[in-house]
Amino acid sequence: MPFGHHRLARRISTAVAAVVAAAVPVAAGSVLGTTSAHAAVTCQVTYTSTQWGTGSGGFTAGITVKNTGGPIVGWTLTFTLPGSQQITQGWSAQWSQSGARVTARNESWNGSIASGSYFQIGFNGTWTGSNPPPTDFAVNGVPCQVTGVSPSPSPSPSPSPSPSPSPSASPSATPGVPVDNPFLGVSGYVDPDWAADVESSAVKVDDATAQKMRDLKSTPTAVWINRIADVTGGPGVTRTLKDHLDTAVEQGAGYITLVLHNLPDRDCRSRVSDAELHQQDNGLARYKTEYVDAIAALLAKPEYRDLRVAAIVEPRALIDLIVGNSVYMCNLAKASGVYVSGIQYALDKLAPLPNVYTYLDAGSLGWAGWDVNFTALTTLITETVRGTARGLNGLDGIATNVGDYVPLEEPFLTGPEQTVSGQSILLSKFIDWNPYVHERDYALAMRAALIVKGFPASLGVIVDTSRNGWGGPARPTAPSTSTDVNTFVDESRVDRRPSRGAECNQKGAGLGERPIAAPVPGIDAYLWIKRPGESDGAGGPILPEGSDRLFDHRCDPTGSLTPDMDGFRPTGALPNAPLINDWHHEQFVMLVNNAYPEL
Repeated sequence: MPFGHHRLARRISTAVAAVVAAAVPVAAGSVLGTTSAHAAVTCQVTYTSTQWGTGSGGFTAGITVKNTGGPIVGWTLTFTLPGSQQITQGWSAQWSQSGARVTARNESWNGSIASGSYFQIGFNGTWTGSNPPPTDFAVNGVPCQVTGVSPSPSPSPSPSPSPSPSPSASPSATPGVPVDNPFLGVSGYVDPDWAADVESSAVKVDDATAQKMRDLKSTPTAVWINRIADVTGGPGVTRTLKDHLDTAVEQGAGYITLVLHNLPDRDCRSRVSDAELHQQDNGLARYKTEYVDAIAALLAKPEYRDLRVAAIVEPRALIDLIVGNSVYMCNLAKASGVYVSGIQYALDKLAPLPNVYTYLDAGSLGWAGWDVNFTALTTLITETVRGTARGLNGLDGIATNVGDYVPLEEPFLTGPEQTVSGQSILLSKFIDWNPYVHERDYALAMRAALIVKGFPASLGVIVDTSRNGWGGPARPTAPSTSTDVNTFVDESRVDRRPSRGAECNQKGAGLGERPIAAPVPGIDAYLWIKRPGESDGAGGPILPEGSDRLFDHRCDPTGSLTPDMDGFRPTGALPNAPLINDWHHEQFVMLVNNAYPEL
């Protein structure tokens, strides 16, 4: 292939499971047996997990089973949890647990496994005392030989953790070789600056909460490159891009996530955009030469050739051009083509680098879920990427929910087919005719739609789960019994925002799924892209000292979002928030207390 990455073809139904923090290999032998269809069963299993907590806590596990025998129609996977572990939530299978014995049966859509194919499932759980991995996997009653299993490590509570990768954990961990999924089998970069911010909050809270916070300090988070000085150095910059890259190498990290966020007149829907560059001041030329070129030159240095770089390109830019059609600055950006031109230039510079994996922002269901917006965004993404030097084959994936709050799943809202007293939940004010209820479904649907438009089947997806947990005491534990469709939805939904368009420092939000690779087929990873605890923007009633800006109406706790048909719509924003990207202690405490899965 003529482009930068020789990525392995993805198969939605055969993605390999792993986690970001600790990949645990399971070498499996072949054991013959018989399925209900009398086909020989031989299996190859990989079990991976990442855990949090000290003495007790939670963990997320991924299981991949490769069928190395004849075709299987209908499967049941069994294993025994050797410790005190309890499964709290599972996906891609029908899960049950009796004592320590766990059973996972196929769903209707993943029961047929061809010879040489995989099925991938996963679950969240809790543990006390220890969290050893299971070793007695069996498919349809036929045991899979398992060797070389070791427990997953707990995150270190130290302020500046240096996790060690496991290059032998997966064939994909071979240094210097482009891979299908850059997050698979390797550990992520832990930003010491974020760990220090977490510690600044930990010293202000009670001991139990402080311990939860410190257990998070080894969690990988993205590095945002918001201005030229973040690359080249300058006033107010304590750690440049080179510093981050060098620290990642020192840590032995396998990947680092970078967010390119500096288009001219970026965030055009914001009334108080803090854009550094402006189109009328030669902003596009500066974006190319002083920003993108400088980033690409650094990433091309030989000392970083074995560090996988996931580059998320310009969050919200393309969706802003679609939903911001009534905003003057968005119309200017659309007419000038500055967003599209800038993104194309960034992709052209980054895609040829063999250690860089490009992900283009694809909004969230809260903005692009409606059919009109969904179609417009898929078209705009396709046209933008087709205009690059490598065309549709030059993009590695898309990113959704970046900086947003949409939960991966609404457990008590199944979808547009769900009715209340004969009325579809689409009629409720909160759903508002948006056919997507779960961000995970939206992300996979966007991926599928782009593949239909000509993108390769290798297209991956990453989803930001940094603030979409929505746990805590306000989280519903059962569906509403109301017969009124609005009341039913409002009492059943875990997303507690006043509107899915509310997007600034949201009250009641919690930390979401910890970073994990290949959580479900078709998704490369769940990541913490927006760094938890950083403000979305200044909120009232009093602006922070020294601020020369107006209120962003989206961050004003007493303000209203732009009304559609129903008048006043609260912003749902926390009061007294600091300036954008400054540490917001009160918000971080809230996110920790409302984390789901619980800390």
